[in-house]
This record gives sequence, structure tokens and C-alpha cells, in this order.
Amino acid sequence: MYRFRQLWKFSTLQFHKGVSEYQSVSENVVLRGVTLKGRYNDLPNLLFFTEACDPVENWIPFFSDPNNKILDYRNVHILSPRNFGTSDKHYSFDVQDLANDVVRYMYYNKITMATLSGHGFGAKVALAAGCYHPERTTGVFCIDYSPMDQRYHEAFTEFRGYIAKLSQINTKELTKSQIEAYLKDNIDCPKWRSIFSDNLIKLPSGQWDWKFALKFLNDNVSFNKADSLAFWPVKAGLYTGRAHFAFPEFSRWVHLGTNTLPMLKVCPQVRGFGHDVHSVQGDNNTLNHWIYEFDSQSFVFASRFTKFLSMYDGVHLLLKDRTEVGKEFVPSIIYSKKDPNHIYSDYSPAHYYHNWRFNNVYKNLDTPSK
Repeated sequence: MYRFRQLWKFSTLQFHKGVSEYQSVSENVVLRGVTLKGRYNDLPNLLFFTEACDPVENWIPFFSDPNNKILDYRNVHILSPRNFGTSDKHYSFDVQDLANDVVRYMYYNKITMATLSGHGFGAKVALAAGCYHPERTTGVFCIDYSPMDQRYHEAFTEFRGYIAKLSQINTKELTKSQIEAYLKDNIDCPKWRSIFSDNLIKLPSGQWDWKFALKFLNDNVSFNKADSLAFWPVKAGLYTGRAHFAFPEFSRWVHLGTNTLPMLKVCPQVRGFGHDVHSVQGDNNTLNHWIYEFDSQSFVFASRFTKFLSMYDGVHLLLKDRTEVGKEFVPSIIYSKKDPNHIYSDYSPAHYYHNWRFNNVYKNLDTPSK
């Protein structure tokens, strides 16, 4: 667990109301988590999705740290994907269902467009939402994730083995100390052991259960299906907006030599390594996936995050970065090469107010002054 708890005081924090429920219809799934209000009024919104099983509380210090300055640019919604945390549960892990969860959350919370981001599986959710709903997405920022088949990566097979171990016990028949003793004996990784321990919840009956949908999760990771947590399906298509990928230098999930190519394949606007794809230098630590556990590493990721939010996110693709907004013009589309009399002109790319759907900002501008 991240130790800088005192950083919470620097932002307005609000946990979402409601409890996790099992839904029979996928369209009824509601995402929940925590919202951190930015330091200024009328800021755009950032939706961040956590890794599988990772509690949203672990990311609060990262975003609320005043040195990271993320709250200077965005209101941050840290959310658990379906079947995790306090979000609702449903058997489907289909990538389109995951994407629709995001847009439904935006509609219920009156968010027109947002920056989408995530860590690990959460990054898959964010990128999927960008692919299926680009008109609602200003940019995508992925941490330690690549849109590819990771089902045979060592890190995922390790996670799959841990989930299988959890499925072998009935927590409702055990005390918390007995469950934690089982975790200590069967979960080798100290970080995953800590995460699973944080996911224990005491039911009104006095019994213990997991906050995540263990049966659904075990079924998903046990079979090499197209909707596996670790698989990126071709049917998701492309994300044609601005995207940024950042991962530890010795990541167990993104292998620097080959796993960066799918980023360019799925996100054609990504310009390549050193521009929109970055590896963060660090030690060859097996726990480097959990960037918020390392002060120096988390600060570098936050710096990349802040630069993306301040310079690239939401900027028209025909412009280099935010410095060209309102200053640089682009040529209009060629009408006809056979018409020598046609006069071509330049135009300034349009940028819309971030919450135009739920705001009267344009309606008020159209009202003539008296």
C-alpha cells in the first residue's frame, strides 16, 4: 500500500455511493470508484481504470500528490472495471461491453468527453473505449500495457495461477486470519498477496468474501478465449486519436524489443518510440509493474502524464501540439486537381468545449447581446 496517505488532504476526494451488485444484463453494469476534484474550476475530466483486483485507494496518492500536478489539469475519476472493487459484476469480459461501461459512466455523470487512461487491464478498458467511442475520447494514456496477446507472458500465467489458488478455498467457511495464512502459503508475490488481502470484505452475516467476482475471473483466465483479460481482439479496431504509452524499462508485461509494435498498429497516430512510446528507466525489479510503489518511478510517469495532458490531449491531429492552437493553419482538402480556377485556402482546426453536451456554453454565445 502506498505510504503517503497525508497527500489525500490536497484534493477534494469523494467515494462513489452504491454497492457492487451482480447484474443479469450487461447494460446495467455501473462503474464506481473515487473522484478527485482538480484544483481549478471547469477542468476537463480524466477517467483512470485500475489493474485487475487493484483497489482504487492505491492510486489516490499518485494523483493527489501536488508534485505530480495532474490535478492542475484534470478532475480525476479513479474507477474499478466491471467485476472488480465496488463496480457491478457481470459474467462478460467482452471488450465492447467494457467500452460501453465507460460511456455509460460518462453519461450518468454528465461528462461529454474525457481523457481515458489505465494501468494494465485498466489500460485495455481505456483503449477499448477509445476504439469504440472516439467521439467521446480526447486522448488515451496507457501505463504498462500493450494491445496484444499477453496470455502466455510469465506475469499473466503467474496471475492466473494465483486466481486458481484462490478458487480452491471457500472464504465463507474460514476466518480472516485463516484466509491470510492461506495467502501467505500459496501466493508467492508479496504485492499480489497484499492486493488479495485488501480485497477481503466482511459480509453482514459475518462471513468473508472477495470484493472481485472470483468465479467470473477464474473462468476468464483459465481458458484462452477471445475475451481473456490478457488478449486484445482484432474486432476492437483502431483508435485514431492521440495516444501515449509508458512502461518500466524492464517490464514483465511490455517487452521493449517487440511489444511496442502493436501500439503503432492499433493507434496509427502514435509516432513511435521517444515520441508517444516511452520506457521509464529503473531497476530490473519484478514489482516494477506497480509504479506507485516507487517514488522516483512514479514521479517520472506523472511527468509524462502531465506533459500529455498539457500539450497533446484534445489537440487537433493536424497540429503538432497545443502551442499551435489558434496560431497555425492547415490547407483545406484539395477539391479537384482538374480545376485550375479553384482557390484553396487555409483554416484553423476547431476545438470544442470539453463538456458541450451538458452545458449551455454555445447556446449562450449564440444569444445576441442587448
